[in-house]
Amino acid sequence: MPAEHRLLKSILPAKMFEVVKSGTKQWLMECPCGHKRDIWDSGGIRYKAAGQPRRLLRCPRCGKATWHRIRKKTESERVELP
Repeated sequence: MPAEHRLLKSILPAKMFEVVKSGTKQWLMECPCGHKRDIWDSGGIRYKAAGQPRRLLRCPRCGKATWHRIRKKTESERVELP
């Protein structure tokens, strides 16, 4: 578990931690090459957020530093991705 998640788990009540985790798991980062990553599994936190910001990140698939779009998962992606 990444340090940010451990800190949240230590300061939040268990129920609230699960709410933050499930809220964050609804978001993903998408590289222009098509690679998608779950924000929570990547160590991030995005709870009660809106919009579709972009972040300059290195893609593990193509190895390039590209602008990844952060967006909510579609219904099919929620079922598809763990």
